[in-house]
Amino acid sequence: MKIRLAQINPIVGNLESNTHLIISKIKSSVEYDIIVFPELSLTGYPPQDLLLDSNFIYQTAQMLESIKKIVEDQIVIIGFPRKKEHDLFNSAAVIKKGDIIGYHDKILLPTYDVFDEKRYFKSASSINPIKTEINGAPISMGIQICEDLWDEDYNLRITDTLIEKGAEIIINISASPYRKE
Repeated sequence: MKIRLAQINPIVGNLESNTHLIISKIKSSVEYDIIVFPELSLTGYPPQDLLLDSNFIYQTAQMLESIKKIVEDQIVIIGFPRKKEHDLFNSAAVIKKGDIIGYHDKILLPTYDVFDEKRYFKSASSINPIKTEINGAPISMGIQICEDLWDEDYNLRITDTLIEKGAEIIINISASPYRKE
């Protein structure tokens, strides 16, 4: 199994540029089985109050639609804000052959230091692996987003739960703000 960690540098709020960057990486990665993009890679991280703009959320969904159309045999995991009914989730879309085969919505939402995720996002209510195939072999993937991996200060153990439910591989997408001095 060949996995590409697409450590891109998206621009917060620039959906067109970020989409172009993601599509470029997918097109240049045909030899990989899985391509993993960072948390909220479609919007850039952290998008903060852009998440309060319903038009921005709609445009993000449209960009994800254009990305999924170019995905062929690989599995592509992309971070984006997902609107479901009246709730917004910090999500990962798992895409294969032009379709979203599953989502993982972030469960553990940090509110310390520079993080204020509970202001924008709802926490997921379920933890389940995503089942698919790679090169004809079935696989159960446990997808996590950032803080979901660092669960020692929480009552919920995301990794343990995914493994108990049959996850054979754990993939954690993450993005943290930084500055170079």
